[in-house]
Amino acid sequence: MRDLPAQLQPGHQTTPLPIATAVEAWNLMGGIDWSALPIVIDLLGVSDPEALITQLVAIRDHQNAQGND
Repeated sequence: MRDLPAQLQPGHQTTPLPIATAVEAWNLMGGIDWSALPIVIDLLGVSDPEALITQLVAIRDHQNAQGND
C-alpha cells in the first residue's frame, strides 16, 4: 500500500472513509463490481457509499496507471 496516492494513504486527514474499508471492499469484489457494490456496502456497514465509490475509483485508476508504466 506504500505506492498508493497520498489521498489514499492510511491516516490521511481528508480521507472520509478508512482506506482499509475501501481495500476490503475492493478485495471482496475483485475490483469494482457494480452489481456487488450494494451488497458489499451493507456487509461492511458503509455509511457513506459515495466516499467508498470515490476511493474504489482512485484505487482502480492508480492500479491502471501502475500497469501503464
